[in-house]
Amino acid sequence: MRILYISNANAMAGASLALLHIVREMRKRGHETFVVTPADKGPLPAKLNEVGCPCIQINMRGNFYPTNPNPIFYLPRLFLMLFLNFRASIKIKKIIRDYQPDIVHTNVGPVNVAVDTCLRMQIPHVWHQREYIDIGLGYHIFPTHQSFLRQSHRKGNYNICITRGVFEHSDFREGIDRVIYDGVFTKASSFPAHIKEKQKYILFVGRIHPSKGTLDVISVFCRFSRKYPQYKLLIAGSFNRQNKYVAECFKMVDDNNMQQKISFLGERTDVYELMAKAAMLVVPSPFEGFGFITAEAMLNFCPVVGRNTAGTKEQFDHGLKSTGKEIGFRFLNDEEMFDAMCKAVETDCTDMCIRAHDVVVSSYTVEHNVDQIENYYRFVQKDFTKNDYNDSAIILI
Repeated sequence: MRILYISNANAMAGASLALLHIVREMRKRGHETFVVTPADKGPLPAKLNEVGCPCIQINMRGNFYPTNPNPIFYLPRLFLMLFLNFRASIKIKKIIRDYQPDIVHTNVGPVNVAVDTCLRMQIPHVWHQREYIDIGLGYHIFPTHQSFLRQSHRKGNYNICITRGVFEHSDFREGIDRVIYDGVFTKASSFPAHIKEKQKYILFVGRIHPSKGTLDVISVFCRFSRKYPQYKLLIAGSFNRQNKYVAECFKMVDDNNMQQKISFLGERTDVYELMAKAAMLVVPSPFEGFGFITAEAMLNFCPVVGRNTAGTKEQFDHGLKSTGKEIGFRFLNDEEMFDAMCKAVETDCTDMCIRAHDVVVSSYTVEHNVDQIENYYRFVQKDFTKNDYNDSAIILI
């Protein structure tokens, strides 16, 4: 099978990492893959080349706009986005003609440069929905969420949702679209075989952004530290000191004289080691799609204190259903976060960590993920072939 993938970013965040896992495994199974990525800096193109996958970079933008945009600054960006994406769709049309893929697979929801082109060219399009589009990331789909729904529900387009919550949020189609959990690790991956001795620090992993709830965990930790002064908070993730939200995070640290207790580590390559030794990982994001970080922490026997919403809740629920017991500490607000963090340090978490680790090992392998995607591709090809898709039915939105 020949598959053309469209990526939204070159930074190695959750979506790009998931794509790299898929491409690597698909190529192991004898499928031909080709990836289109944005013309941005980042390690993804080099990592794709390492696994032998051809990659081309083109200028394109996510099809979204920020909440409450300033028209003076936003309108020029809007016109640039529309212009770049129009050009990108022309280039993708040429790539499809040259590469002749059996399926085109776009890796995230807020990128729609390939959908209409594919359907005009009678090529099935698979759209990987990883986000709570209009509520989770501080932006809205352009021009409207309804236009996104019409486009994603169109005949000839097929959706993979990374959780049941994402599926239900946009009312995707039972029997046509699928829920397929991401693969977090391969069967050959190296990860701890047992629990390591825990150190006196709490871990947050992710970029410093309102959607990740960084300010929430800093605020709660300031209170937590008064009760447990021996603990530190380590924040591992990329940030820009000029960003307003990042500045607020640093200001909260300064205002509470927590400079010796809270450390901003930046982006790290040793996250698994940090997880393995952490007293807990805190996941305050209210609209986590799947939650790579949550699953990776559990894989490394790290207790997880997570907001009981979206993808984090779904992982906790899956573990509870599988084992009959909780695999993490849940909270819904700052008061509950504080209580859950206290409980995590006051409780022997050994059994919970082993349960959580076993759930991840049994549920979230890359091989299982690609088995499901491969089967879905076969369904897509069969369904697309038996239906009559004609250009006159395709309307630009």
